[in-house]
Amino acid sequence: MLRVSVSQSSLQVDLGGLRTGDSRALEAIPNAHMLIGLADAFMDHEPEHLSNIRDEAASVIGELGVIEAIGVAANFQRMVRIASGTGIPIDEPDPEFGTAVRAALNLNNTDWHPHSE
Repeated sequence: MLRVSVSQSSLQVDLGGLRTGDSRALEAIPNAHMLIGLADAFMDHEPEHLSNIRDEAASVIGELGVIEAIGVAANFQRMVRIASGTGIPIDEPDPEFGTAVRAALNLNNTDWHPHSE
């Protein structure tokens, strides 16, 4: 979904930065580093860390920006949980596209941890 929306907006973005948190790779996206930090805190399930980063993000992207970012993260969590819970396999209408995205983001690397790069 992200790759399609990036291509439709004509931004030049290296999606590999999503895996590394390297905001230089995502400089076309405003406040990418802050958004990645917010998403990481959301996924860490540590309330105090999320509270701190949420307050910091609000000072940078505004309260509405935080609400929108958390809403997007929550929606993706919801979709993944529903798919996993019901046994829905990865939808691959274009297998080459899915393979390319997983390779670009190094998603097949089971040894990877978000803070290890």
